[in-house]
Amino acid sequence: MPIPNNSCGQTTFGLLSNQNEHLGVARIDYQKSDRHSIFGRAVVADLFVPSTYDGKNALTVSTNAAFYRGYLVALGDTFVFGSGIVSSFRVAANRMVINKPADNFATWNDLGVSASALAGESARITESGNGFLVGFNAFPNRAIQGPNPNLSEDVSWIKGGHQIGFGVSYLHTLMTFLSALNSAGSFTFNGSVTGVPLADFMLGSASAWNQGNANQWYLRENYLGLYLQDAWKITPRLTVNYGIRWEPYQAPYAKYGWVAHFDPALFAQNAHSSVYVKAPAGLTFPGDSLYPSGNAPSNSKYNNWDPRIGLVWDPQGDGRMTVRAAFGMFGDRQIFQGFSAFTASPPYGDNITLANVNLSNPWSAYPGGNPFPLPSGPNATFPLAGGYRTDPFNPRPTYMNQWNVSIQRQLSSNWLVTANYIGNDTVHLVTAAQLNPAVFLGLSPCTINGTNYSVCSTTANTNQRRVLYLQNPSQGQYYAGVNQLDDGGTANYNGLLLSTQRRLSHGVSALANYTWSHCISDVWDPNVGTGNAQSIPGNRRQYRGNCQTGDQRQVFNLSLVAQTPAFSNRTLRLIAGGWQFSPIMKIRSAQFFSVTTGVDGALTGQPTETPNLVSGVSPYVTNRACSPAPCRQWITPAAFSAPTPGTYGNLGLWNMKGPGVFQFDMALSRTFPVWEKKSIQFRAEAFNLPNHLNPAVPLATTNSGAFGQIQGDISGNSGLTAGDPRIIQMAFKFLF
Repeated sequence: MPIPNNSCGQTTFGLLSNQNEHLGVARIDYQKSDRHSIFGRAVVADLFVPSTYDGKNALTVSTNAAFYRGYLVALGDTFVFGSGIVSSFRVAANRMVINKPADNFATWNDLGVSASALAGESARITESGNGFLVGFNAFPNRAIQGPNPNLSEDVSWIKGGHQIGFGVSYLHTLMTFLSALNSAGSFTFNGSVTGVPLADFMLGSASAWNQGNANQWYLRENYLGLYLQDAWKITPRLTVNYGIRWEPYQAPYAKYGWVAHFDPALFAQNAHSSVYVKAPAGLTFPGDSLYPSGNAPSNSKYNNWDPRIGLVWDPQGDGRMTVRAAFGMFGDRQIFQGFSAFTASPPYGDNITLANVNLSNPWSAYPGGNPFPLPSGPNATFPLAGGYRTDPFNPRPTYMNQWNVSIQRQLSSNWLVTANYIGNDTVHLVTAAQLNPAVFLGLSPCTINGTNYSVCSTTANTNQRRVLYLQNPSQGQYYAGVNQLDDGGTANYNGLLLSTQRRLSHGVSALANYTWSHCISDVWDPNVGTGNAQSIPGNRRQYRGNCQTGDQRQVFNLSLVAQTPAFSNRTLRLIAGGWQFSPIMKIRSAQFFSVTTGVDGALTGQPTETPNLVSGVSPYVTNRACSPAPCRQWITPAAFSAPTPGTYGNLGLWNMKGPGVFQFDMALSRTFPVWEKKSIQFRAEAFNLPNHLNPAVPLATTNSGAFGQIQGDISGNSGLTAGDPRIIQMAFKFLF
């Protein structure tokens, strides 16, 4: 452990935050004829981010090094048929290679822990109370995305008052991934023993231990979309745009069939797989007669049609005012990496999660001791307390209904004002449902499967209180969490956008806009994991609240462009003429965050539990100003109380307000003519020019000694966890 910096025992340290980036671009444009043009593009990009580990302080083992290399090639062909038909054909492919080597810190054996890392990674520890962690990403992995080829053809046909468009696009996506995230093994300390996470760590009493084999996946997916639309100019003052898009949901598939499905009905029937004969009841795999989806986790859905309609109306016919309105449906699909949990499950990644273990030997109470390495293949052994991900065979793809109304009015020759209303409704939002939560059985003594417990419900017997274990202990002992994709989530957004624009006149242009909006959502969980779900088991809507991404209640932006005149005086023109100033100011209201307990107070084996909000007590401190007084304490601990054991808190997620954001940027540029058709351009840019402090949200885990505080060194109001400081960059460009 590092030596404290002061008498309070506080340790301060910094994380290395350098990176090197290289970008190479090649392009060609060929005008073959008046009707035919061709272009080509090629890009190679490298990004290297070094490890945060300084080689001495264990607390700096936070993020391991990463090397990214991306490739992109694209070709395009545009051809005009006659006077009214234009064809645009595009073909492209991209590929990304990502390497993340492990930090050379220490293995568990080096630290005296009886738990060998399966692939030589550094140890990983998370202490949730104070945000203290070691080796959070100290594992090697390698990802290859692509090559991802895509083709598209778009045709535009003008016929009388109609502009008809139709086209098709196709994309084939590939991902190959090797991750040793779980093979190192990781401890979590959340204060479940002493009430103080750091004290639990010093005593070696971990709330959780997780370990598994290195997992790898080979995912593939096909995307196809066809559309037909028409912009019909009904009258000189009214245009209607309508169309439809066919976008079938084609489920991603595993090249080697490394997916699985859990069915509670098959578990109740004690039905077993014929592919993996040692699998516990309820599991089926590709090749089983009851697995209908081939090598995919679910079936495809082809009957997906998305209509769109919009109109533009000039009420006065003079072109100075327009009214627009539109409605459309838009499909969505899960991110690729969200499917990686399938290969972390047995019998592929064999991820195992244990509760309440000792730091010196986390496998001491596990039947037979450390089970690794586990064999693979048709005769693979399935471990006890395995974590699983499963999908319904016929999930309903996510889609969004979106509508908008806009009114624009030109006030003079230079000014334009706009009022917009935008709304949307997301249906079948992806979240997760825990099929195998622990059941709260009270705090009195009890007997479970022949074992006596002085307190029936504790974190120590979480797996023995799970639904499947209580139903059938001989088969249920093989399951810890069973996380199922839940397609029943919803979200909605409503926003009002007001803007005014001044066109360039007398060397000055301006754009200002203000947005008021609100986004409400069920818990969005695109990375459905193997063990725990964020939603409360059986009650998806209890944690419904502000959207975890995208809910920014108020936003104001102002941008200006001012050009100095071409002075008649030659000396003055050379020195002061032709400069362009471009200030941008952004003001955003509170950032939302969630307050959580950090412990399993409901005793159901689920994370992200919230406390109760105490009635009549303000959750915010009286003085939250960040200047001149430091804004260290942001929320009031007394406003939150722990729920009764076996229950959940009444506070939703993402419902607390953090600091707002103020950003002022400035760009200065000028072009200097050198000689005919050649010039030099100078540009200087400053981001956060006044170096304004934009603090991050406070630490919001109630069992932390720093609960409610914005972390960092607050002396002199510097060192707070915050947004970027002042950043200045300059560039010269030679044009010829």
